[in-house]
Amino acid sequence: MNFEQYLRHHKEVVDKEVEGWFYPKDIIILIGLLQEILKFDGDVCEIGVAYGKSAITLAQFKGNCNFYLYDIFDENARQIAENNILKFATNASKDSLIWRLQDTTNLTSEDVVFNRPLKLLHIDGCHEHSAVLNDLMLFSDYMDDRGIIVLDDFQDQEFPGVNSAAFEFSLSNSNYKNWRVIAIADNKAYLCQKKYQEYYQKKLVDYIEKAKQYYNVPFAMHLGLREVLDVNVLMCDSRTAWDPIVIKESLFDKPIIG
Repeated sequence: MNFEQYLRHHKEVVDKEVEGWFYPKDIIILIGLLQEILKFDGDVCEIGVAYGKSAITLAQFKGNCNFYLYDIFDENARQIAENNILKFATNASKDSLIWRLQDTTNLTSEDVVFNRPLKLLHIDGCHEHSAVLNDLMLFSDYMDDRGIIVLDDFQDQEFPGVNSAAFEFSLSNSNYKNWRVIAIADNKAYLCQKKYQEYYQKKLVDYIEKAKQYYNVPFAMHLGLREVLDVNVLMCDSRTAWDPIVIKESLFDKPIIG
């Protein structure tokens, strides 16, 4: 199933049969990260699975790695989520799904164990400030240095704690590896260590431009840059379209104002 087919499949089938929200522009970015950008070994983790809507895409494109799924639901709800993942993610295998029926806000470092460092972490659990901050503080220690952390419902007016937690984490003394928000799309923010900022932003610009040209993306995906803390953040759903060449040339210029 190629990129264009998957978007159509998600719109026509998954959206109708699985409860939840997962927006196309973030689907595009996550597919690009998993298939074309994060070209190293590592596992994938999602905090907050619900009915499995985003987990379906992660399971479909994660490749040959373990997929850890955290949620606080009971066994019946877990089975519903697992059935959805295995039904709609044709590349998924039951053996690669590792379920952790735990409240991540109550875990300590001794409670969290992965076989390999994580190359991608999707945080979509409780959206209150303290919970998101806890998840960032705890699980960032298990990331591969080259990994990407994805925060759900960033900039959602219903969940302001997601933003505040991301910025408190970024400025915290505990963030000794300098994680920063480096891209924002429809509904999610993407973080990496600051030393990889330019690399990943350029990769995302190239990937999104290729997707628009070759994969028949059925909507505008304008790119731009905005200053956030001490980095320029790639806006993947900008109201105005910047020239991709200008964006790549500007990434490490002085902070962009206006």
